[in-house]
Amino acid sequence: QSYCHRLQHDMHFLTSNSRLNEQVVDKIILQLNRVYPQILTNAEAEKFRNPKASLHTRLSDLIKHLQKKGDRHCQEFYRALQINAEQLYNDLPSRKVL
Repeated sequence: QSYCHRLQHDMHFLTSNSRLNEQVVDKIILQLNRVYPQILTNAEAEKFRNPKASLHTRLSDLIKHLQKKGDRHCQEFYRALQINAEQLYNDLPSRKVL
């Protein structure tokens, strides 16, 4: 199962019930931008960190953006999620299937 497909499966879980807070989403975005600038450019990172948009919208847009970019980008999102929110990562619906 591709990481993009898994992310599609996990998207509702990740974006519902405020599972991810502002700080964790910021850390994930910064990790994708700083550690892997080819995954998120500075401009993209700023867009997804814009506090004027709701956290739900920014997170949904980030996930859709990564899915368009391909499997490697989705895989790095999972890596960043695991590092910054390990318990949530372990509770993902796609992890229960694996």
